[in-house]
Amino acid sequence: MAETYHVFCGDRRQFWAVEQLRARGCVAIPHGVPGLESWPLPDRLSGHVLLPFPSFQGEYLRGREALPIAALVERLEPTAKVYGALFGTQRAAFERTGASVFDLYGGEPMTTLNAIPTAEGAIRLAIDASSITLHGARSLVLGFGRVGKILAQKLHALSADVTVAARKPADRALAQAMGMRTSGLGAGLCGLGEADFLFNTVPAPVLTPQQLEAVNPACLLIELASKPGGLPEEACRARGLHYHFAPGLPGLCAPETAGRLYADCVENLNE
Repeated sequence: MAETYHVFCGDRRQFWAVEQLRARGCVAIPHGVPGLESWPLPDRLSGHVLLPFPSFQGEYLRGREALPIAALVERLEPTAKVYGALFGTQRAAFERTGASVFDLYGGEPMTTLNAIPTAEGAIRLAIDASSITLHGARSLVLGFGRVGKILAQKLHALSADVTVAARKPADRALAQAMGMRTSGLGAGLCGLGEADFLFNTVPAPVLTPQQLEAVNPACLLIELASKPGGLPEEACRARGLHYHFAPGLPGLCAPETAGRLYADCVENLNE
């Protein structure tokens, strides 16, 4: 018997997740998914429940249709399996129903594979928002986790002059071995005054007010980390810096790939 997946709201990733699941013979039922006819919300929800990625915006599911989280929770059967990202304080409400909850944010392989469209989306944003080429541009990447590694590698392949700022000596050694300049973070951060592009991947504050004053006024700052991020948005804007907060890049720049990854990850969890 075919597995049933209820897919909720979100962006074009959800559209492609539905398409992928249907192509594999599953029953995929969209609720408020962009580009698909929305099915009525059933009285009871069982089977697999795919929430947006990330899942919530205040007390609602993230997406253009304002579906209250409470309306979803009250319909969940104890046998349901709920998948999403960044449940935070909402996780307890879902778990009280007896449903199984899977927070895919930070887990493998979703996070590593999702870093690819994130990095490509960041490069696309940098090209679209700038009047200079990445070739030869001084590009500072803060953090050398999954996104930082892939982003730095792709920038380097485009002949950008890449500096990786990382706390761990092992990460700096790896970046240096890959042909990039390196810097510490915190007080040891170098290159702010020369950078044409600054990409932050660290989900915690990384720049002091004094360091922000040292940033090249013409630099394009792209925040890739989840809120609160590592760059002080208000201070950046107050100084007149070119700041871009760039959440959800996979859904914006490569929704088909991101939707396929979501479907793959959910199916793999049930093998």
